[in-house]
Amino acid sequence: MGPIRKLAILLCLLASIGIAQMQKDYLIHKRGMLSQTVYNTGELGRKYVTSNANTELGIPSLEWPANSATVVDAKQYSGQHNSYGGGVQIAADRVDSTARLYALCGGMIDAVAEYINSFPLSQTRIENYPVLADGSLNTAYNPNEAEEIIISKWATPVGVTITRTSRVWSFPDYDDFIIYEYEFENTGDLDGNPATPARPVRLIDFIANFDHGLTSGKFGYDRTSNSWSPSVVEKKDYFARFDPKRWLQYGLHRTGNPEPKYFSEWASTGKNGGGLLTPQAAGYMVLYYDTLHLVHRRDGTKATGIITGADTISWDSNGHIKQPYYQRIETSQMTAFGKLIPYVLDMKQALKLGPNTNVNIFGPDWVGRASFNWRQSNYFAIGHNISFGPYNLNPGEKVHITIAEVCGYGAARAEETEAGVKDIGGSNGQTSPPTAESGDSLYAFYTVPNYWVPKTQKELNKNSLNTIVFGSDYLSKYSLPDYVNSNVVTVREVADRAIQAYTNEPLVNHNAVQYWPEKYTEHGVYSIPIPVPAPGITMENTILGENRIVWGPQVESFSAPRLQGTFDHYEVYKASHPLGPWTKLVAVSKRDAQYFADGKYQFVDKNSRIGDYFYYSVVSVDNKGNKSGRTNMTLHQSSIGAAASLGKVFVAPNPFLVKSGQGGESIGGDINSQLRFYNLPRKCTIRVYSYSGQLVQTIEHDEDKINHPYFQVTRNNQLIAAGVYFYVVDTPDGSRAHGKFVIIN
Repeated sequence: MGPIRKLAILLCLLASIGIAQMQKDYLIHKRGMLSQTVYNTGELGRKYVTSNANTELGIPSLEWPANSATVVDAKQYSGQHNSYGGGVQIAADRVDSTARLYALCGGMIDAVAEYINSFPLSQTRIENYPVLADGSLNTAYNPNEAEEIIISKWATPVGVTITRTSRVWSFPDYDDFIIYEYEFENTGDLDGNPATPARPVRLIDFIANFDHGLTSGKFGYDRTSNSWSPSVVEKKDYFARFDPKRWLQYGLHRTGNPEPKYFSEWASTGKNGGGLLTPQAAGYMVLYYDTLHLVHRRDGTKATGIITGADTISWDSNGHIKQPYYQRIETSQMTAFGKLIPYVLDMKQALKLGPNTNVNIFGPDWVGRASFNWRQSNYFAIGHNISFGPYNLNPGEKVHITIAEVCGYGAARAEETEAGVKDIGGSNGQTSPPTAESGDSLYAFYTVPNYWVPKTQKELNKNSLNTIVFGSDYLSKYSLPDYVNSNVVTVREVADRAIQAYTNEPLVNHNAVQYWPEKYTEHGVYSIPIPVPAPGITMENTILGENRIVWGPQVESFSAPRLQGTFDHYEVYKASHPLGPWTKLVAVSKRDAQYFADGKYQFVDKNSRIGDYFYYSVVSVDNKGNKSGRTNMTLHQSSIGAAASLGKVFVAPNPFLVKSGQGGESIGGDINSQLRFYNLPRKCTIRVYSYSGQLVQTIEHDEDKINHPYFQVTRNNQLIAAGVYFYVVDTPDGSRAHGKFVIIN
């Protein structure tokens, strides 16, 4: 082959590499108590579909608490997901085009390829953990940054490149929110293809809209209604609300959705998170938005004339439209072509909702800003939208907006409700009262419910007044679940911590103090209090098949700015499920000779049987009582070494009786509700067949344990039916054993 031909082939290869574009992919935030899936295309959580309101196991969609998948009565539940999905949508006019351009990056019902365009460029995960996997202290730990950071970057056909940096912490006071810093840069990159020259031109009337399909507790609706579809949620006492003091849109179930079958057991023990199945108040809030690039009214924006009262209340003293430009709840999520594009992104049609007008109700600072459609806060409670702009952007200029997802156990405490805390929304009505102004005065703000003392309130329902009960007395009788791991309980308290984390100002209760996002900087400060971290742990089996927890003393010398206290002792915990209930096995003081020797700690849990699975964690506690998160939570099976060779293999329990409660660790259930194959050698393959001879599951056993669990699932991750099953065990040397077992429902 000649040198010219080789060069031509090389150039072709380089060209093919250059035009290759990154595929859609995702990373998962899993460090805190709130888990979320973030895509390199802009989507957050599950992909939005109305026909199949489900979530894939292991793909969280605003899952709070995390690790909540479970099995009850032999039925699989994917967990406490609180969103049908979210995303960001943008639009702008380019000076080199006569058509307005759009990019709908996730969260929309009617996905149309012409406008749903995200061109992924990169996605990076950064772990800034204070303790490394081997238990040693991380010398590169940055105390002024989050513990887990995901940076996603994608191009759009608008010519705006979006970079989203999301942050998560494990600290118990700060582990219930995720902060997303968005950067919208006018790069002129229209397709994400490095082989295509960028076309940066001036962008006019740029709008950014953020949306979420908020619900509360998928598990609760699955248990009480056998469905999580939007049509069910919007008919089952789910209400949307807006807290203007915190710029917080959220939703919650009216009573917390009590468990219909096992309420007493779960409430008294804390199993599955307790007896209230949807106590989550899940939402998102605004922490910062750009004011520098807002269009001035003299610039002739399309927004002029389409905002009610534009000449009197909607423009601020600087000649900018008061923000947010638009906010709304809508059936499920707002459809792109039915509502979002004409009312928000297009700026050619009068806004569906005008600004707040009643100064006596909304206050002088909120008059002229986008109103919240409180009358529809039950019928159209799921689709939440908030928009910013319009902005003008020259090539290279950037707009920054910061959003936080927040989740809490209910919306308020009893004392807050008694003190008269209210927010916008909670109505069960849809039509206006006889006079809109008097109706706004009477009914826009509703009492915020709590789970200690239920409240009865009047609410407007199609021009009539009904009496409705909000809240529950649950927490007056039962304890908070273990996943509420600090004194930060409600969504309001979580939101205040998110504000504190972003601004680096002292913690403020914003029930009375207004938060103004525009007063802060485009990047968070993140100098928050730090607890002594949890140690790295390893699990071992004793010769008697007991469980030994081993850890080093490194965290005792951990130091950092804003450390909440000095190390005092460890607490060792055990649970059959990540949500608990967690049982404290022992408290271990510093260098206690009973547990510390040869430079390491160890504790033996003698209350275990061969084949049992349990979760273990070791928590650090400081001298002020502050605790670390359960960052070292580890699943372990009690076992002894594998058999020397393949002999008789047996299954226990046999027959296996499926009982009520959780079942199947690998799909999120009780780790003791499982079949176990016993007397296995170090390496073998187990095949399970139905009575008719169909292969049900293949299990590869490759560890120094004499047993292996089987969680009664098929190759498609479905629970197998009752009946007789056969198993065949093969080893690499050709040995074989077989038998049968029975499952009874």
